[in-house]
Formats: sequence, structure tokens, C-alpha cells
Amino acid sequence: MPYFIKNKNIENNLISFLMESVEQGISVTDEDLNIVFMNRAACKMLDIPVSLLQKNNTVYNLIRYMAERGDYGPGDIDEIIKHRIELLRKETVHDIDHETQDGRVICLQGKFATEGIFVSIFSDVTEQRAYEAKLEAVQYELELKLENSLREVRYNRDLLLNAINAIDDGIILFDEDDRLVLANTRILDLYPSLKRHLIQQSHIKKIEGFDLPEPDETNEEDLLKGRHRNEVKLHDDHWYRIEQSATVNGGKIAIFSDISTYKDQTSKLQQHTNKLVKLLQKEISLSETQREFVSMASHEFKTPLAIIDSNAQRIERKAGDMTTERLLTRIDNIRDSVQRMQYLINRFMDFSSEEIAGLKMAAKKQNFRSTVERLCANHLEMGETANILWDLNELPKYASFDQNLLDQCVSNILSNAIKYSEPGAPINVIGRRGDQHITIDICDEGIGIPEDEVPKIFNKYYRASNSSGIAGTGIGLNFTQMALKEQGGRIEVKSKLGEGSCFTIFLPASIADDVQEQEDTGKARPDKDQGTPDELAS
Repeated sequence: MPYFIKNKNIENNLISFLMESVEQGISVTDEDLNIVFMNRAACKMLDIPVSLLQKNNTVYNLIRYMAERGDYGPGDIDEIIKHRIELLRKETVHDIDHETQDGRVICLQGKFATEGIFVSIFSDVTEQRAYEAKLEAVQYELELKLENSLREVRYNRDLLLNAINAIDDGIILFDEDDRLVLANTRILDLYPSLKRHLIQQSHIKKIEGFDLPEPDETNEEDLLKGRHRNEVKLHDDHWYRIEQSATVNGGKIAIFSDISTYKDQTSKLQQHTNKLVKLLQKEISLSETQREFVSMASHEFKTPLAIIDSNAQRIERKAGDMTTERLLTRIDNIRDSVQRMQYLINRFMDFSSEEIAGLKMAAKKQNFRSTVERLCANHLEMGETANILWDLNELPKYASFDQNLLDQCVSNILSNAIKYSEPGAPINVIGRRGDQHITIDICDEGIGIPEDEVPKIFNKYYRASNSSGIAGTGIGLNFTQMALKEQGGRIEVKSKLGEGSCFTIFLPASIADDVQEQEDTGKARPDKDQGTPDELAS
């Protein structure tokens, strides 16, 4: 067989399980353009009632239904249907974005699997397209800033060139026999003895204290034309650029340009350019950090949204049978998740345009053990196949900690354990308290991590090589590591490929609040979140 399966009992239901467990919508069309399969995700994305397909499963009927509903925009419906059918008959790969009436963007990717069989995959890319649009906006803003910076540099360069062009240059001219024939006022002020030699038209070798420097930087073309230049510091302690060139009658002309100001301006311009480069790098770094934080915040929204959804479904299903106490517990779980999302949003809004402060811990004394128990129970509820077992009796009841950061740390690891494990595989959460640390072990029996990749998994955006095909961004563990560091803790992992992983959260033992726990001893006040896994799931 071309695939591996360990448990043959699930083989008969494997296709059904896979088709209904993937997030993408999938449809299969036969050579007669009849829809022979469409999973639940596809029906939901396209808002197609199953009864429509059961009554008439032709592609023609489906396209007509969507066209009459307005999914393809205005136009003659028969022409729209004809065009869509012609596209489908062409044996080419399809990759089309379709915007629904409610504003969602569905990506349709289709190709012929075998002769006559066309397979389509539908993905909701609304958030991805929105993110791409935001990224384009950020890129456009950076390009504008870069253009403004370059414009300012060009303006300063032009100012410098204008200043140099306004300087009175010294000019001296020799004939073909190297006799002095011309010297302007500026050169005479620089070399007063030239006045006498100008009258006598002295040979250049007889002019005391004057010399034309030999060329030091001359390209071959200038040399052939008798041109070269030098930059030298003369007796008046000024820098000059001396440009020499041949005249039409075989003589030579030299132009002395005082470039002392130019030298100073060049130095200032370089300093200014370096400053602009640093500012530009800072802007780029700021934009990148903001993008990473938005990506991280988006990743962290998934868990509280799943908790809200699972609690709402429980309330909806058992509204008539649920006790007031359990209903209030469910409502508290929803409100806690909303507060967590508000916390993430506020963190992002606190970021200024000049500096990103990063994670900030807001610790306070509160119930530590029940917080971890609640996180285990919430993740147990979120997936029907989750099998989370916890033993947290050794954890301190009270501690001083940042609940939002701890929620994100534990949730990230629990979510990964569920995602990378087989359905129903046990996930054990064990809490302990030692002299130096409070530890929380989260161990699964999932796919594990290759040994040489274990040191890299906490790097931002890094995903293990065996995680291909499993949704993820590679930021959860990096965020967890940062959040624990802010609380004075750390995280370690032990993993064996194919046998599972065990993540250990370390927090300082000093955060435990033994005084509060002693004060509560003997009080009959059960915590709202405590209970057995079965009770918490009811």
C-alpha cells in the first residue's frame, strides 16, 4: 500500500475523517461535470446547502445557483454559466481568488487529479489578503520615507556644489614654451611674487616658490588629452584642487579652487548621510518589529477565540440542563478570554512610533493552581479528540504572577501538544514545587522533534522539518520563551522523534504566596474553576 497506517480499525473511516478534519474545503468533479464529493468546509465557505447538491449535483446547477445569488457579479447569467463551464473543461490548473458577498476572500485552487477527475481546494484567505494589503501599505510608507531622505541628501549635495561654484578660483596660464602669460587676482593674492614674473613672462622653472604638482589621479583618457588634477594643501594652510589641462595652442592652464570649505562640507555631509542611514535603519527595524508583533498577536488570538466558541457551544447545547453555577462558570471563561484579547490589543496600542517597549509584566497575587487547571480544562473542551490529564495538587494555590502572560505560555504549549499528537493520545500536565522553582511539565506522545532541530525551535518563525502540512507560524514558542523570561522563568524541552515531546516551564519558587494560602486554610470556599475534567467539560 502507498501509505502507512498503524491502526487498521480506522482505515475504513480514514477518508471521511481526513476530509472532515482539514480546514480547507474540498470538492471532486467527475468527467461529466457532476460533483461527486464536497466536504463540509467547502459547503460552509461557499454557503452551499447540502440539499442543493443532493437534489441536483451537476456543476451547471451549482454555478447557476451561485450566479443567481450574485456571487459572480452583474451580467447575463447564461453567459456567466457558459464562461465558467468552459474554464472548467480546460485541463489547466486553476488558482483564483473569489470574494463573497459578505466580504470574505476564498482562494480556489483546482487541477485534474486523473483523466476526467477535477479536484478543487477552497481556502479562506481573508486574513492573509488583509495582511498583505497592510504590508504593502507599510512598504509604500517606507519607500516614501526613503525617497524623502534621498531628496534631502540630493538637496544638500546641490547646496555644496553651488557653494563651490561660487568660490573665486585662481587661474594661471602658460604658453607652449612654459612661459607665464596670465594669472588672475585670486592666484596673485595666493602667490604675490607672480606679479613680477607675469610682467617678465618668466619661464615656470624661474618662478620661485611656485610649482605645478605632478598628477596623482589621472585616468588614461584624461592623460591622452593632457588633463589631470591634484588636491594639495598650500602655504596659506588651505586645501586646493588644482586642475591642469592643455590649451589649443599647446600651452597649459591650471585652475586653483579653494576646496577647504568643500572638505569641511564633505565631512559634514558624510556625517549627515550616516545619520540619515541610521534613522532609516531605525525606521525599518521599527516597522519589522511592529509587523512581528502584529503577527504574534494574531497568533495569540486563536486560543481565546476557541475558548469563547467552545463555551458558547456548550451553553447553546445544554442551556436547558445547565445549572446556574456552571452557566456562570462558562460565562466567566468567555469573559476571561475577552479580557485576554483586550490585553493583547492594549499591548499593541501601547507601542509608540518611536520605540517599541516590548513585553511588560503586570504581576499580582492571585490563584495560581486554578489558573493552570482552567487552562487545561479549556483546551480539553476545545477539541473533541483532546485527551488532557492533569495533576496539579503540588502547585502553590496562590502566587504573584502575570495571568495573561502565563495563559499565553501554557496555551501555546497545550495547543501544540494537541496539534502534533494523534487524536485521543494522552497529554499529561504535572505541576511541582521545589526549593528553587515551580515547574509545569506538559508531555505528549506526538510526532516529536528531530534531535538536531531541538535547539532551534524557540527561534522566531522556526518550524521543525517534520511539521510540514500542519498549520503554524513558528512564533508561539518564541513568544512563550520571551514571556517566561519577563516573569523570571525559562522553558526547556526534551523530545524524541516519533515518541513525543515534554516541555517544562520553570518559574521562580519565590512567587508562591504561602501567607495567603495559610489564611485560606479551613475556609469552605470552592474555587469557581475547580472540578473534575468531566465536570468542567459539562
